[in-house]
Amino acid sequence: MEPIVAATLIAAIVATFYGVFAKTTKQLIRLLAVQALALGFVELVLCVINLILGLGFEALIDFFATFSEWFVAAVITPLIIYWGMIKTENVHDEPIINVKRVGLVLIAMVILSLILSVFVSRFLPEKIAVLPFVAIMFSISIFIIATRSDPLKILVGLNMAENALYPMFAESPLYLIPFILALMIFVNLVGVFIIIEAYRDYKSMSVRAWRWAE
Repeated sequence: MEPIVAATLIAAIVATFYGVFAKTTKQLIRLLAVQALALGFVELVLCVINLILGLGFEALIDFFATFSEWFVAAVITPLIIYWGMIKTENVHDEPIINVKRVGLVLIAMVILSLILSVFVSRFLPEKIAVLPFVAIMFSISIFIIATRSDPLKILVGLNMAENALYPMFAESPLYLIPFILALMIFVNLVGVFIIIEAYRDYKSMSVRAWRWAE
């Protein structure tokens, strides 16, 4: 694995990890944007290089496809959730578990996984070598989802988990990318809309306080 790829993956892991300790919705949305920026950086730079080298129409298509994925994940999605926060509130809360105790476990898990990744990556194909990094980010994202009661923070955690899988599927067929991006935007818009309506009904940003009546 190239050092720059490893560096961007580590940066994305750090951004995801800090999401565990984020106290406000705004902080977590920013970390989502940073995570997406880091994950798409290498792929976007490679596309730009190919475009500059003049590799033809295919390079141009790859650039626009990669840029679209990066722009939706790093800009559009955070803005959609930020809009939901403006329509509700910027909740300041703590995870529903003791983060200090679990945080030490998470730190140990991340360090151990990164050490193992260095050794494992020598014996695996480059595409599979990113799997340990993906597993760490995905696990931390699920942890964020499981320890929050603010639905917007849960939605951010879901997007972080989705972004974590990007290195494994960065070279998806071009004809699937518009569908995937449209689905991402649609799901986030629907999610934010439901959260806003629930907030108006229950005057609370805690899913534990919501009681859906038939």
